[in-house]
Amino acid sequence: MRCKIYLSVIVLWFLFTYHAAAQRKQNRKGNNEIGNVFKNDITVPSKFYMLSGIQNDLFVEPIIKRWRPYDDVVRFSGTANYSRRLQRVASIVNPIDSTSIIFNLINTQNFDTLKSIKTTLSVAQPGVGNDSVKVAIIGDSFTNGAFFKDALLIKGYVPKIKLIGLRDVIGFKGQFDEGRGGWTLKRYFSPSMDRIEPYNGFWQPHGNYKYWGATHFWQLANAISQQPDANWTVEETYYAGRYTTQALKFDTKTGLKINPQTDDIMFDNETCYFIKFNGKNWEKVRYEDFDWAFNYPKYLKMWNLETPQILAEFLGLNDFRDVPQVSQIDFSEWNNQILALKKSYQEAAPQGKFVLMIPASTCGLLDNTAGDFTIKQNAAMWELRKNIINNFDHCEEEGIYIVDAGIAIDGVNGYDYTQDTTYTKPFTSYQGKNYFEVQTKNPHPYSNYATMGLSLAAFIQRFR
Repeated sequence: MRCKIYLSVIVLWFLFTYHAAAQRKQNRKGNNEIGNVFKNDITVPSKFYMLSGIQNDLFVEPIIKRWRPYDDVVRFSGTANYSRRLQRVASIVNPIDSTSIIFNLINTQNFDTLKSIKTTLSVAQPGVGNDSVKVAIIGDSFTNGAFFKDALLIKGYVPKIKLIGLRDVIGFKGQFDEGRGGWTLKRYFSPSMDRIEPYNGFWQPHGNYKYWGATHFWQLANAISQQPDANWTVEETYYAGRYTTQALKFDTKTGLKINPQTDDIMFDNETCYFIKFNGKNWEKVRYEDFDWAFNYPKYLKMWNLETPQILAEFLGLNDFRDVPQVSQIDFSEWNNQILALKKSYQEAAPQGKFVLMIPASTCGLLDNTAGDFTIKQNAAMWELRKNIINNFDHCEEEGIYIVDAGIAIDGVNGYDYTQDTTYTKPFTSYQGKNYFEVQTKNPHPYSNYATMGLSLAAFIQRFR
């Protein structure tokens, strides 16, 4: 009997020891490997564009696959002259051209360097330039909210800039952009037909046909431009506002194009049909009667716009931040459409520079009024960051340049915070002073917009 008890004790001791050893082994792996699947990572482009004499910030959260400050950290080295190197950010005020930054991903359990990436600084001088430089920006709500305004227009870092587009930049007469809130890249490859769907001038039928948009949209755009203080809904002004200059080409009552030309096409919201001007009248046609494509040269010609020397694309957040499975994102369609956009632009500007801007890969905190699952969004957007760098870096000979705007976003302090006690009060009977800090207006880091535009300003100054 006593032998059986000893044997049982030995078996239990063996099982406990085995389990403890397995647990220690897993702990040594740390958070770099969970369930033999997850490994942390960092990704940055091979070149950063910086302005001399301006503080250029490089935040850690946007470049790391999964930000875990208790296990993996990023340390900055290289030949660059840093003004500060902190846990979450490094800054360079006086960058020197062709010096380097080395990003080191380090696990703090054994201080192993998991990955190192070297990138080179491309430095430009702000506020210099005698000739006009023409730039166009196609984007989503970040462009619609004029992330570029402070760096390109207010501070004067890019003198004599001419922004090309159809939507008026508020406060800067004669400056335009192509920002549309909530839009994906894919939506730029389809016709706009609804009353509050911003006109997309890039999607055009082949041949001599020209698509001018929807009648109800131009009615609304005209009404808003004539009575901006009327009782418009947020959606109406957000989507149909800022077309003040271009709305003048359309009849205020019917929304039809004034002085139409043969083969002009519109969408008639009254009848829900596409219509074509035959030289005398508008006649019913079908969308399927035409072959459609992204056509940047036709867009410029239709609207009598100058050809930009630089076209910046700033999309992707709405495409991927809410994907169901982060590990199974298919970027093939997005990549092909990027190439189609670039090809179409360079048909109008063979020597033009196509800028692929890296969007936000830190979408804020989990404590936010929208209830967004920001950690998952961050992971999805990091995958897009990686996709952009893996597929489009080192393509300058093909006219493709990467500008990393996302790295300038402070995922904690770059966002606005609400004072609404619905979100900030810990519980209903709480009488203390320690309220929650809850972000609002996600995923828009409005406080960071001024610094997000610096890298684009540096690129323009470098190549103007």
